[in-house]
Amino acid sequence: MLLAKGVFIMAKTVVKKSVWLLPVILLSYFVVGFPDGAFTISWLGIYEDFSLSVVHSGYILVGYSVTYTLAGVLLSRFNRFMRLQTIYFWGLIIMGAGFVWLALSQNFFSVLGGITLYGFGTGAMASSMNSYMAKHFTARHNNWMHCFWGGGASVTPLIMSQMMALLSWRAGYFVITGILGVVAIILLMSMYKKIWINEEENISQEDPNKADEARPYLEKKWHQAVEIFTFFFLGGTDYTLVFFTGMVLIDRGLSYEMAGFFSAVYYISMTAGRMFFGWSAKRLREVPIIRIGIAIAIAGIGVLYFTGNIVGMALTGFGLAPLLPTLVSDTSNRFSPRILSKLVGYELAAFGAGIAVLFFATSLVLEYITLEALFPIGIGFIVLVALCNEVLERARKRLKD
Repeated sequence: MLLAKGVFIMAKTVVKKSVWLLPVILLSYFVVGFPDGAFTISWLGIYEDFSLSVVHSGYILVGYSVTYTLAGVLLSRFNRFMRLQTIYFWGLIIMGAGFVWLALSQNFFSVLGGITLYGFGTGAMASSMNSYMAKHFTARHNNWMHCFWGGGASVTPLIMSQMMALLSWRAGYFVITGILGVVAIILLMSMYKKIWINEEENISQEDPNKADEARPYLEKKWHQAVEIFTFFFLGGTDYTLVFFTGMVLIDRGLSYEMAGFFSAVYYISMTAGRMFFGWSAKRLREVPIIRIGIAIAIAGIGVLYFTGNIVGMALTGFGLAPLLPTLVSDTSNRFSPRILSKLVGYELAAFGAGIAVLFFATSLVLEYITLEALFPIGIGFIVLVALCNEVLERARKRLKD
């Protein structure tokens, strides 16, 4: 009921293009969380079936992240001859094809191929829709959209763990692909009914041209580089923690079923966090939300490290929850609307690159040194996110002065 009420209130804050537009966006973004949530559990079955090592997960995530990053980099090129919503739809189709490929895999290289394919689809969906939201909606809406991502990432570990208990991880991917098919039909119907906002339209209450004249923006190349690195470190933080925490806790004696529950709690807490911070966006600006989230996440990782308690997992998910959507939204405050779409594409590409590079580096440390190094590494990544954000905030304050 709370979620439905939130959707209704958000819908009233924008110019009415169609009463169905925002619900379609939120529902469809629900499935963008499927790959992350599903793989954290299916990996446990893949790991055993193909006799893999921890380092193999690094190779897999590199393959995923390379194509995810490539999709973000290519967004502006695709957008020259396709609308953002069309890119989003084809990303969904590619994701589904990758799931089917993965479900039919017979060796490590075919697993890598399937994940690489759906990585491109996921990257296309994430970059196109975040760019769309940055253009046509507000920071509050973006937090709520990512709340639905958390819902999808929360459901799929439960689906996958149940299907692994009954049949196999392959069956889990077929079930998830069926859900994607339903969402694809809804997207097709929405485009046929022409409920999407055209590129030249803007339903934001603020005139972007007036805002551009009245507000000083960060214009130097190094400002953009620091912004992109913020997302790079955030990508390494987010997925690395949720993926490897299960392995660390299993090594401490936790069961596979409880490891799946920890992953679900992480994504449920992330969903709740995005709901909470979405409401808080009415009273708090982006920078305080980012600082609060970072502090909560560091506290959560500390609890996991010293106690292994599920409360730590919940705090970590809750703290990380607002960082990605709020940082994306804050891009429109820091940088000119003229470069917004391209920069958001690079941000999401950097997020994927962070998953690839930092996840792989972490997997090497965990394989050859100790699994317990995960939590200090995670805190280090979050601190780097905080430092990048503070550098840009100081630069913006200097412009105002």
